[in-house]
Amino acid sequence: MSNFIIAVGHTASGNVGCGVVDKLDESNCTRAIGTLVAEYLQQRGHGGNLLRIDKSNSYSCQDCYERANQANEIAKTTDIKLYVEIHINAGGGSGPEVLVFGKSEVANQYAAKVSSALASALKLPNRGVKTGNIIVLNKTVMPAILVECLFADSDDADVYDSEVIARAIVSGLVGVVGASCYEWKYGWNRNDVGWWYSPDPINKYYYTSDNGWKEIDGEWYRFDSRGYALQDAWYYDDNYKAWYYLDEDCKMVMGSKEKPLWKWIGGKCYAFGEDGKMYCDCVTPDGWKVDGSGSWIK
Repeated sequence: MSNFIIAVGHTASGNVGCGVVDKLDESNCTRAIGTLVAEYLQQRGHGGNLLRIDKSNSYSCQDCYERANQANEIAKTTDIKLYVEIHINAGGGSGPEVLVFGKSEVANQYAAKVSSALASALKLPNRGVKTGNIIVLNKTVMPAILVECLFADSDDADVYDSEVIARAIVSGLVGVVGASCYEWKYGWNRNDVGWWYSPDPINKYYYTSDNGWKEIDGEWYRFDSRGYALQDAWYYDDNYKAWYYLDEDCKMVMGSKEKPLWKWIGGKCYAFGEDGKMYCDCVTPDGWKVDGSGSWIK
């Protein structure tokens, strides 16, 4: 198993040297992501050494030198496979990119995998691997990469999810256990976040909330803005002015012409018609009362 150093970029929010603050607070985000990356690596039997510098003095980039120095100290007693520093980008662009110093083939290989995994998990453009003369990349003694997960000042912020990002980074570092989660195929695909449907995997097209309800193999599904199928989730449709429920298989719950389908959800029982609409504030066709929230009146 491999040992990694997982460094979180910048100082803590509000301190000298903190990251960008826009739609996202970079310093807060990097700390949330980094903690999860280290945790997930350890769960898979790898070493995840979390490194963070929360405070700095008045001069620029002191925290960068401190992280590099601490990483090099760790490397004196531990065989470190890779130094990984996590950031959130700025400048109004879109998609992840991973920076390398350019000297290490090991770093380049990891960088490509991490960037690809992030782009697929977040469904954003892959900006790929870039070279940069950056302190933490050229001052560390081990191979090193700097991960710009997505942009804090663009629509990328709408898909920010620390867990999704952390799992994607871990996938790029050590591979996915039990499934090729980020390899696209025609039809249903799955990763650590959930299911999505691609009718065109070559161009990486997938259904989203913009596509409305989708009938697939005789069942009805609804997808969120990132393209994931709603699962074990309520959905209110403004067009039909009705509540629907997507079950553990992501399928719309629906009854038949003969009788409603009753389902226990969160300790309460609800009835659904043949069109999937939840009955509420009425007597169902099979003679049971439900209140304004749709819950069965015992």
